[in-house]
Amino acid sequence: MIEFLVCVAGYVIAVLCLRRVRAARGLPKRHWSEDATDVVYMDSWPILLAAAIAVACAMVLFLGFDLPLWLSFGAPVALGAVYCCYRYPELFKR
Repeated sequence: MIEFLVCVAGYVIAVLCLRRVRAARGLPKRHWSEDATDVVYMDSWPILLAAAIAVACAMVLFLGFDLPLWLSFGAPVALGAVYCCYRYPELFKR
């Protein structure tokens, strides 16, 4: 239950931060539901897709090229983290 409340609080904080950043940049105000939808979109689909691609690359590296386990999973996870760190600021540019 605590984890659920922490996730909800994190989501609310992300929406509020998005609204504050948009206001600071002088962008027009939008309804809170549009900002909430953008946060959900940015948190779910691209991150899940990046994670699936990272796992697929890790399996190919580990099973196909016989690389060590730490390198097989470390490199794709690092690339996925870089991609997600790139995508999250894109949310604030819209």
